[in-house]
Amino acid sequence: MTRRTATTRPAVRGTKAVRLAAVTSAALAAVLTGCSTPASSAGGGAGGTALDASCRGTKTEAGLEITLAVSPCPAKGGGAAATAAITVKDAAGKAVEGAKVEINPEMPNMKMKGGNQSAEAKGDGYEAKLVLGMPGDWLVSVVVTPASGKATTAAFDVKAE
Repeated sequence: MTRRTATTRPAVRGTKAVRLAAVTSAALAAVLTGCSTPASSAGGGAGGTALDASCRGTKTEAGLEITLAVSPCPAKGGGAAATAAITVKDAAGKAVEGAKVEINPEMPNMKMKGGNQSAEAKGDGYEAKLVLGMPGDWLVSVVVTPASGKATTAAFDVKAE
């Protein structure tokens, strides 16, 4: 045979294999860490109030009861428009009218924000278009500013398919 014998070549391959394994392990660890959900998140989502099986969730913040309902259920990712119906009630259970309401979707695990949308008054609540750019776990913040008060934010976990 030639000078390339088993004593010199495998050591180089072994070193490259070890380096490749180390780099691959480090990259995998970084990806898994970036894609994991925070330990403090409720229900395994992105950190807000989890929606129930009918894609509805309610959270009380600063004396306001804010409910988000998403349809279609489950929400679709990939840019398909969904409807976000929001109801806002005061401490007495009365609908809050004339508030400025907007939704702010973001995908925390991907550090990606969706398009913020202003909600329009509809019936006893508000309605906005919800566009989720891709399937996965989204955090949708509903920001409510009553006509005579300061802004209140309630966050909801939305799973898009």
